[in-house]
Amino acid sequence: MKFREVLRQEIFPEKKFFAQCHASTVLKVGERLICAWFAGTKESNDDVEIYLSVNDGEGWSDPRRMTFTETPCWNPVLFEYGNEILLFYKNGRRIPEWRTFIMRSSDGGESWTEPAELVEGDASGGRGPVKNKPILLSDGRIAAPASVETKKAWDAFVDYSSDAGKTWHRSGLMDFDHRSADGLGIIQPTLWQDGDRIYALLRSSEGSILKSSTSDGMNWSRCERTSLPNNNSGIDCVKLPNGEVFVVYNPISESWGSRNIIAYSVTDDNAQTFSEPVIIEEDKVDGAEFSYPAVISDGKYVYITYTHYRRSVMFVKLEIIED
Repeated sequence: MKFREVLRQEIFPEKKFFAQCHASTVLKVGERLICAWFAGTKESNDDVEIYLSVNDGEGWSDPRRMTFTETPCWNPVLFEYGNEILLFYKNGRRIPEWRTFIMRSSDGGESWTEPAELVEGDASGGRGPVKNKPILLSDGRIAAPASVETKKAWDAFVDYSSDAGKTWHRSGLMDFDHRSADGLGIIQPTLWQDGDRIYALLRSSEGSILKSSTSDGMNWSRCERTSLPNNNSGIDCVKLPNGEVFVVYNPISESWGSRNIIAYSVTDDNAQTFSEPVIIEEDKVDGAEFSYPAVISDGKYVYITYTHYRRSVMFVKLEIIED
């Protein structure tokens, strides 16, 4: 399968509305595209809130502020379930103590419910999707890729809901036992299902994207390296109609390395092998950043958003061309 770029545009002008932005999420509902991200003076500052923009075919709307909090917001995630759009996000000054909130829209993103805690009283930093979109499993459950970050370790798991996101129960941690001396590990999974097995690719501190899988949803296989490099930065993937999995990432193997190049690769064997990276954008200037991608597909097109120099969100549309 091949891909042809048909559109590239910033969702809003650089620095017109806020000094910095990061961590976008994108959703297609009918013919409408919706994108959300966090923004403010600087990541982790108290003025950082969740913003949202809609594209009905006439271009992206001005950002709409979705949250009004006293502590920073982080990592919004959009997901469609039935007739509702779900908007998840994190709130809190310290990542290990994040609380997860959810808002709902039943009219295509025009109006939203008031934020509610996803798991009441939970301040573990990890419930629900941490960065990447949930997937709908063949048995009807929502599977949300989750992780926690502490000083001792980073760990990943999956949160499941069988009642449209009202209640959640979490899997065991993904098996990871080869941490670097600094004690980091794996976070921010991205998921797909093939048959009765669920697969995960993971951001890691090991210089590579790691992979894990499960047949029962609860007990995950030991994480293994893939051939894709990872600079300890966010990734995302989407399963295409032909079964291939399309992955967006920074093709840099140095942990905490530069995020100044972003690319995609495809696997047709559940992450055993990958195609050579195709560069989406690259800039060697100091401070360039293309990171934290989100990717979805409607079967005809692939839609990608990512952080663009921390000053805007870039939207890229690829046409799927059959071989």
